[in-house]
Amino acid sequence: MRAIGIERFGDTPQLKELPVPEPGGGQVQVAIEAAATNPLDLAIASGALAALGEYRFPLTLGMDGAGTVTAIGDGVTEFRVGDRVFGQFWSQPLQFGTFAEVCTVQAVPAFGALAATPDELPSEVAAALPTSGMTALGAIEHMRVPEGGTLLVIGATGGVGTFAVQAAAARGIRTIATASAQTAEQVRELGAIEVVLRGAEPLDLALRRLAPEGVDAILDVVGDRSVTTSLADAVLDGGALFSTAFGLDDQLLANERIRTANYRLDRKPDRLAELTRLATAGTIRPVIGATLPLEETPRALAGDVEVTGLRGKTVLKVR
Repeated sequence: MRAIGIERFGDTPQLKELPVPEPGGGQVQVAIEAAATNPLDLAIASGALAALGEYRFPLTLGMDGAGTVTAIGDGVTEFRVGDRVFGQFWSQPLQFGTFAEVCTVQAVPAFGALAATPDELPSEVAAALPTSGMTALGAIEHMRVPEGGTLLVIGATGGVGTFAVQAAAARGIRTIATASAQTAEQVRELGAIEVVLRGAEPLDLALRRLAPEGVDAILDVVGDRSVTTSLADAVLDGGALFSTAFGLDDQLLANERIRTANYRLDRKPDRLAELTRLATAGTIRPVIGATLPLEETPRALAGDVEVTGLRGKTVLKVR
């Protein structure tokens, strides 16, 4: 089968021919129809997450995917052959990811989450949902912004950002977002009430203009610590400043006036279930900026993808 993987940490991901993996006890074999890229994929390939679990080589990359169950191992009761499934395919140990024609994963992934794909969702859409969508939902929940409150999303055009704007709007939160002039209208269509154009004015000055009394929360998905530090004073007492891109330094994390965190995705099965409900209802949808064939995955991981609108998610069509 075709797969995108590495032989050791630090390798450049490449297209390979590998044997089809067979499911062991507690595992399902999935014929992957679509997958989606995440920064997490390169973090794993580099070895940055080596301490999180066990990895086996050759390692097929890819966390997010959707496909059809083609075989099940002993003890599996959650799924049957023929079921359509999607989710974050993070087994322990990790060896077979979603950037492949066939993947094996624990029916209840040790570090991820797997669910039945609703009939309403094409595989390309389902594959684009899990990691970014779950991250956005988790961060919004933990920030506890009240209905009618104000949230600033720094970086609203990528995977997590586009989901965060939609999730906030669904909760009745007034969202201010940063975006380019070319994508501002699309970000408004996702639910932002105001858009600060990148490069048009300093963000701290724009925030004073748009929310002179302060904001209830700030969600950073970019990771620029100088920006988060400069904006902390704009958060109301007891409010929240979260980053999904490790954008908070130790001084901010020690701040006692507001709640701060470099948020890491938690409660994944619950998050995926909530995401499934919202996507099925049409409340949240993935923004797919590019769709590529599997063999172009290395180019997608390197960021060499031309997008004319919102960057959103890059989806890989496997079948």
